[in-house]
Amino acid sequence: MTIEKQLQELAQQTCPKQVDVVDAVMAEVRQRPYLQPASHAPYAWLRRPATWALTAAAAVAAIVIINISSPTCDEQQLSTMIARVSDYNYYSSVEAAAENPIEFLYDTDE
Repeated sequence: MTIEKQLQELAQQTCPKQVDVVDAVMAEVRQRPYLQPASHAPYAWLRRPATWALTAAAAVAAIVIINISSPTCDEQQLSTMIARVSDYNYYSSVEAAAENPIEFLYDTDE
């Protein structure tokens, strides 16, 4: 039997039953109850006073921790740092920066 003959026989075959599952599936869906979503109000946790209190306490704690852990500097240090940013002579020594970048950036001898 050649392939062409097999293909012709397959083309002439028909299914004895009608294959349609839509009606059966829809009948099953109609019999089952619909799923009801839970009746949780959206953002209900925002309406609780404890949430606001904990959020405020966390914000205050974060501000205190940031203020304690951040390095403090006086006005003279701050003005020196600002002057260095605008001083072109400070950045002229590229070779010194390449040799030891940490010492170059944090040099406070000037």
